[in-house]
Amino acid sequence: MFAAIRSGGRPRLATGFAAAALALAACGGTTTAVMPPAWASDTPVKVVASEFSLALSEKNFRPGTYTFELDNVGAAPHGLSIKGPGVSSTSAVVPGGKSAKLTVTLRKGMYELWCPVGNHRARGMMTTISVK
Repeated sequence: MFAAIRSGGRPRLATGFAAAALALAACGGTTTAVMPPAWASDTPVKVVASEFSLALSEKNFRPGTYTFELDNVGAAPHGLSIKGPGVSSTSAVVPGGKSAKLTVTLRKGMYELWCPVGNHRARGMMTTISVK
């Protein structure tokens, strides 16, 4: 990549490195990774379901794509439903010890999350989140 520069008949490789360093400095000399905007990412959120509660690993939400990873640590079957601005989705219902995933794109606003099985919502398996 670097050519040896001759001065007085002898190679001057160090001079070649110096010239390359100056060229990089003149061009800015650094590279920066371009990160996608936050709304373009897929953020995982753990949801622990048991009789009869839902616990989320996140409390603060910004607009973006989220994958809610439901872990059913209870004995009864559970699932996850989400409803809010532009979203009305439900995961698979899974037996105790199993898990399911639900990916949604959240916009600013309030969302309800609950277990869609029987009367589980009425028994306390629900929560709300605010996306700011």
